[in-house]
Amino acid sequence: LYYEAMLASVYKIRSNLSEIVPGYTPDRGYELAGFAWHQGWNDGCNATMAAEYESNLANLIRDVRADLGVPNLPVSIGVSGMNGWHPHDPKQTTIVNAQLAVANATRYPEFEGTVASVETRDFYREAKPSSPGDQIYHWNNNCESYWRIGQAMGEAMIDLIRKNIKSIEEKPLRETNGCG
Repeated sequence: LYYEAMLASVYKIRSNLSEIVPGYTPDRGYELAGFAWHQGWNDGCNATMAAEYESNLANLIRDVRADLGVPNLPVSIGVSGMNGWHPHDPKQTTIVNAQLAVANATRYPEFEGTVASVETRDFYREAKPSSPGDQIYHWNNNCESYWRIGQAMGEAMIDLIRKNIKSIEEKPLRETNGCG
């Protein structure tokens, strides 16, 4: 359900870019340059879902790339570090380990250079009075935590995009017979 809704949203936006982006004209084209993923708390509340998270996340990346038609779409994953370095539940640790694993080129060679997992556990802040809320699954509503997560994920995305551009530039030009 949520996956289909996400795709529907992307398709709708792509078909209405001139209404959404000021000054956009279809002749300019567009590029889906990356996909950011920061999710996992609910999966870490159930042992079966936590155990399946790594394979599900790898399949999500494959499906998003296939369904959006971008085979090497860069993916930046912010791990579910909302418990900091002292998680109260081993299922949550399973989720974080799964999120880190999908960016491991030894385990997932197909994702090498196109998937990055970002460590976020340092961004945890205690609940009140350090944060305005006490919902750990929402980082205790701490703006600094959100800011640092977004900044780290954005920096990881920039690195992935730069690597992708560099690998394209390093590919030798195809030789032709002079006919193009």
